[in-house]
Amino acid sequence: MRGYIKTDTFVGNLPATTVQVVKKAMNQNYPIRNTTISLGNREIQLTVIDEPDHLLEKLSREDRDGKLYLPYWTYLWESAIGLAHHVAAIEQTFSDQHILEIGCGFGLAGIAACHAGAKVVFTDFEREALLFAQHNAQQNGADSAVFVQMDWNAPCFQCPFDVILAADVIYEEHHWQPILVLLRRLLAPNGIALFSEPNRKNADGFFINLQDNGFTYQKSTCTLSLSRSGDRSYGNEGPVSGDRSYENERTVPINIYTVELA
Repeated sequence: MRGYIKTDTFVGNLPATTVQVVKKAMNQNYPIRNTTISLGNREIQLTVIDEPDHLLEKLSREDRDGKLYLPYWTYLWESAIGLAHHVAAIEQTFSDQHILEIGCGFGLAGIAACHAGAKVVFTDFEREALLFAQHNAQQNGADSAVFVQMDWNAPCFQCPFDVILAADVIYEEHHWQPILVLLRRLLAPNGIALFSEPNRKNADGFFINLQDNGFTYQKSTCTLSLSRSGDRSYGNEGPVSGDRSYENERTVPINIYTVELA
């Protein structure tokens, strides 16, 4: 769930060649499972990677400078589930809004925004994450969605967005400044950015930094109850999903931050 260099954009229904690539990647490259996530009275069907811990060594890589990249996109993070619940809870906010999701992973929060009537651009650094997100959007009827491979260190858009969605993207401090620059450049004057994170100790530092740079924020917390039974995981409003197996139900606090220009 990192940033991106733009290489491809797909608009609307996936081209037949893209569908074939997705199916090949799913069937040949990854162990997959299907899961159902309930957001109020709506269910979202997701295809995700099963047991992603087993892929850490295979998919991790270093760049020419020795920087290690870990395949965070292979996990359906609890923060994405929490953000999707929040989007669904205030869905009237998103009707006809132009929305950017950064680090979209499997696309859950963006799909929830599509169901609320938004026009969503999904971005991620990893091309294969976008292929999964595209597949998930298609199987949930989000046919107007746009998918762009992008590095948030070098945003490729010129137009502002009414809403920016970001689930669990501030886990490392070296991401903070590029994301701040992205907000300054791409958030509309009256827009909002929604961040979610699982109560990490360093999160406060990011939002203090935002305040020091002309933004305000409000914080709320939702609690997810996660367990897994077969292909379904159950949460505080019905089936939700984590990408790990829980023998017993557990609760996970997820912080939601609503950010605006001061």
